[in-house]
Amino acid sequence: MKPARAASAPDSPSAARSSGSITRIDRPRSLTAIVAEQIRELIVSGGLALGEQLSEQSLAEQLGVSRMPVREAFLHLQSERLVDVRPQRGSFVFDYDVTELREICELRQVLEIGALQVAIKFDRAGLVRSLRACVKQAEALVIDDVIDPLAYQAMDTLFHDSLIQATENRELIEAYTKISGRIRAIRHRLMRSPRQSAESQAQHSRIVEAIAASNDALAAGELAQHVFNSYRMFSDASRPGAIQPNLKS
Repeated sequence: MKPARAASAPDSPSAARSSGSITRIDRPRSLTAIVAEQIRELIVSGGLALGEQLSEQSLAEQLGVSRMPVREAFLHLQSERLVDVRPQRGSFVFDYDVTELREICELRQVLEIGALQVAIKFDRAGLVRSLRACVKQAEALVIDDVIDPLAYQAMDTLFHDSLIQATENRELIEAYTKISGRIRAIRHRLMRSPRQSAESQAQHSRIVEAIAASNDALAAGELAQHVFNSYRMFSDASRPGAIQPNLKS
């Protein structure tokens, strides 16, 4: 059961002291967080190339800030492995090889199937509503039976992020954050086919309907296949000689 909504705050500080309650102060986002988000989106969208060396000065000038929040943002993005900070050499946008790609997709499958199980136990109906809304938004992108693959990528991200957020499990959400940026960056560079987008959308629909029907085994199987298909698409499009991952299919 979710906690009841807190009572309204007292009208005065003295009343607050006498009642023992306190008014929560909403803190604004830090400048470092804002800068990190801007750099993250540049990496994801291709504005910064994989493996590219990053210039604190150049980014600071583009963003209209000092070098300090840029330097701190690099350290933050290093925790997501979007940026590789190399002492005495500089900071670089991440790059990947077939082994890292396989490992990312294997971890993604573990986390998403685990999230599915947690979210279903927590609130099946809420999960279905959330994911159906994502599918419906993606359907609006279909023009003459064709989905714009670049526009669809945002909907694909929304679907999977909604699944993770539906767990309301902070540890799981944080673990997923460690790979989600790299998944988005790789997807943006490689998912360019309307057919791929249509297949992904169809799988999303099947996952949602299986959850709604309480066929959890089918939902997990469809999700596992979905992640496996993503790996296959990424590996075929990016690097020759990819190693077969330890993914359910």
